[in-house]
Amino acid sequence: MTKRPPELTWQDKAILVAIPIVVFTIFILANYFSQDLTVADAFEQQLPEAEVRDGGNIIQLYQQVATDTVSCRLKSRDNRIEYDFHYQITGSETLKLEVGRLVQFYGKYKFDARGGAVTTPYKGKSGRLNGWAIYENHRYSPKDENENGGL
Repeated sequence: MTKRPPELTWQDKAILVAIPIVVFTIFILANYFSQDLTVADAFEQQLPEAEVRDGGNIIQLYQQVATDTVSCRLKSRDNRIEYDFHYQITGSETLKLEVGRLVQFYGKYKFDARGGAVTTPYKGKSGRLNGWAIYENHRYSPKDENENGGL
């Protein structure tokens, strides 16, 4: 003797239709409100500090003064702004930067009249190192975030 599955009521059918619509709406709204800030946007708004996700082409290399920081001057991909980029090396491999190459990053932006400066990785509100850089198809991130130990 086999049992027949129960009939779906109109409430059950409504829930089966409403759930995907609600999930899709939440996804669209969350994506809309979480737009990443670019360096050019932060500079135009003259934000004193902001977290930015952007990239740029290297136009000038700075001589490495501090042993734990690599610095260069970047031009935004849309050619709207030039700004400084600082990558802090903490006991790990260094970036071998070359003029004309693309650097992508997530870091902390600080405003100044010359276009500002981006530092990555940086200490977030939680005290942990946040941020990353992608250069020559290799991602450089803080040690506690990256299992293979590279920064």
